[in-house]
Amino acid sequence: TAVSKTVVINMCQKLGFDGFGDLKYYLKGRQEGRSQRTYEDIQFQCLDQVKKTMAVADRQCLKKVASVITKTKTVYIVARGTSKAAADYLEHLLLLIGIKCINLRDYNLNSTVIKKINMNESVILISLSGETRKIVEVARIAKARSATVIALTGFFSSTIGRLADYTLYCSAENADTRENDINSRLGMFVVIDMLVTIVKEMYEENIFK
Repeated sequence: TAVSKTVVINMCQKLGFDGFGDLKYYLKGRQEGRSQRTYEDIQFQCLDQVKKTMAVADRQCLKKVASVITKTKTVYIVARGTSKAAADYLEHLLLLIGIKCINLRDYNLNSTVIKKINMNESVILISLSGETRKIVEVARIAKARSATVIALTGFFSSTIGRLADYTLYCSAENADTRENDINSRLGMFVVIDMLVTIVKEMYEENIFK
């Protein structure tokens, strides 16, 4: 390609790899026709997703979202399908800290409850694809009600990412969640852990003040 080794290495690192060898190993693992992945392949994939999520994490955005969560009257959490596991995890941690939050698990309650949300409240929308119809509908209603909208989604261009006031991104191999969604949500859990750690620090600091 008529470029130096440094350019290649820098490109690989910007993609979240340690170097060119790391990239080659990753591409080798994605070759079509592989009958079975080794334990090392699976381990690499997990570590790769964590590293890439850390690479796209926006520290300032995390702090702003944490500040919103600590100051808002009520935090609503909305997720569908496999992403519900991440919503349950987030709700559990926020409640342990002392943040008032409601995880809207019932599909039929989402729009009904959000239609009564106000500007002193916020909603966290969790969707890997960022295109889940019900989640997009909730985002639009919340925006119309002047509530703060926070999105946690895959690192792709998406509707909820554009609608949200704040968007937190995670790495994901695939954003297609329409059928047989067994896509890993590991990146989501990494973002949630980072966010909750900052929320906890801010919340405790406010109590001491």
